[in-house]
Amino acid sequence: MFVSLLALVAAGQAAAPAPSGAAPTTQQRFDAASTAVAEGRCADAVTAFDALEAGGATKRSPLLAATVAVRRGRCLVGGPRDAQGRADIARGLPVLAAKGADFAGDVYEAHMALGRAAQRAFDYDAAIRDYRAAADGVTGTARIPALLRLAQVTMFDHDGTALATIDEALRLAGTDAEIGKRNLAAIQTVKARVLLNDGREREAYTILKDSLAKQGGLTMTVGASDIATRSDLAIAALKNGDRNSARNYLAYTGAGRMRDTPFTTSASMAPPVCGEGGLAPEDQAIVEFSLEADGHVSGVAPIYATGNRAKALAFARAVTGWSWRAEDAAKVPPLFRYATRIELRCVAASAAPPITGPLWEATAAWLAEKGAGTPAWEDMSAALALPLQRAALADATARGDRAKAMQAALALVGSPVVDAGQKPALLTTINAALDALAAPVTARTYVATLDGDDLDRNPGDERQRLRQVLARPAVAADALSAATLRLLIAQPRHRKGPPDDAAALLTAVVDDPALPANHRLKIAALLSQANVLAARGDLAGARAMFDRTGLTSEQCATIGLQPAVKRSGAGAQDYPMEAVQLGFEGWVLSAYDIAADGRTVAPRAVIAYPPFIFDEAANGIIRDARYTSTFRPDGALACSGQQMGVRFLLPNG
Repeated sequence: MFVSLLALVAAGQAAAPAPSGAAPTTQQRFDAASTAVAEGRCADAVTAFDALEAGGATKRSPLLAATVAVRRGRCLVGGPRDAQGRADIARGLPVLAAKGADFAGDVYEAHMALGRAAQRAFDYDAAIRDYRAAADGVTGTARIPALLRLAQVTMFDHDGTALATIDEALRLAGTDAEIGKRNLAAIQTVKARVLLNDGREREAYTILKDSLAKQGGLTMTVGASDIATRSDLAIAALKNGDRNSARNYLAYTGAGRMRDTPFTTSASMAPPVCGEGGLAPEDQAIVEFSLEADGHVSGVAPIYATGNRAKALAFARAVTGWSWRAEDAAKVPPLFRYATRIELRCVAASAAPPITGPLWEATAAWLAEKGAGTPAWEDMSAALALPLQRAALADATARGDRAKAMQAALALVGSPVVDAGQKPALLTTINAALDALAAPVTARTYVATLDGDDLDRNPGDERQRLRQVLARPAVAADALSAATLRLLIAQPRHRKGPPDDAAALLTAVVDDPALPANHRLKIAALLSQANVLAARGDLAGARAMFDRTGLTSEQCATIGLQPAVKRSGAGAQDYPMEAVQLGFEGWVLSAYDIAADGRTVAPRAVIAYPPFIFDEAANGIIRDARYTSTFRPDGALACSGQQMGVRFLLPNG
């Protein structure tokens, strides 16, 4: 319970109500702000506390100042004013802690707020300290929320702390008959999750079945706690070899049962790279997150992971960068946006740089020279960056700052959450900036490679468009621009091989004296030439071209030249029958390598929604896919770390 303002200033009497029509008293403003904190109306609370502080009320009482700081800080941590929130709590918490029981509630809530913020930031050491401090400051069943949180951030440490913590929470719950079955089931579910991560799957399965019974069984009405228990039951059933029950439990979470939701795909999504946090290809995780209305991801937390805390957090960090289009996110019912689970594995390597990479680097350097500066959205997810990019474009346009307007427009053109229909207008803005700023040919060529006005162009039309750009005298005279365009034109595309003049185009890149011998575009051209010669049966010539790269076969597989798909391998027979029977839809992102003869190698599901349902079916589709052949000595891999998404959609009923 909050302590009133009068207790803080030692007046000893309650404040009288303000006369009708009079301005609220300081007491009333303080109480209103405190009530707003308690009710979760943080925007109102912060505004009110800011006004109290600005009006000088806190200067008359150090205790009042400390209370305002702590209560406001609780609302600020984890938000745009996070640094101020932490500073507020750090300033006020020692004062309140010294006052003992009267302020125990404030101290508890402050530590919980700091713990939640640290947990969201994946700073589990800090979260452990604050959750433990919160629990130590209260007694009895009031300790349970902090103990539950403490168990969640220690359950990947495998040192017994998480189990001892959740057992204490269960003992405390057993002392209070008013806890109720559903709350007891929620606590048991956390214990089962701890056991799952400790490899004690059978015990976890038994506890989760009891939790389900306490919640009323597999009913068609669900809340967040029901979904958590059933989702954990699916993991436990799978780990106990009970695949049919796993699918059934998952079906009763609602996962994979919503048509036309963004969970059939996302706008921007990448798995973690093996090696991060010690991740290995055999590691696996289930990660839970919330999908906000604007399409960004929040509340990311690992639920199950093989290995230790570092691995669990590496999986979770990867999800924080995912994005959906806002219009797709809006299709998902709020309950299912609140807690969604994804199955994850790592990939051997991140995506290879595109052929246009050197042109983009030159363009970015030129924009920096023109004063564009480092964008505010750097390192943000696409959905979080979107409003900043739009605001930057509007502001720069209003001020006539062409460089910053072009920077923002380029970011929007490349954003996966921007509708394709908006991109032609953005390209118009970009081209106007190119002219106004007398842009170098590299920047103009880079913009010309952006396909913003016709996303359905067929390979022949696209090659013709690029040839027209290459025919411009200034472009043909610029080594970087010409080499990039020739490589793009020469690549196989969409089940079609390279053009008839591919060899001549590639030779022009290789023989251009203006590019260093080890330039990555020259290396790419040599590899492409080897492919063309091998396709003609000239294996000796292909080997000679390959040897000129100076790279090993393994290094060549990461250059970024991707064979074209000849056959997808997908058919109606690939839809798992049990998924049809349960009405599941979903998607899988599979990672695989491509052999020199175009066969796929070692496909494995790296992201799957819903978990467990479509993994093998997707891998089977990838195994049957075929790509154009590529020359590699001794049959080495042509392309490593390739990724393909597979959607599983039922016919409209």
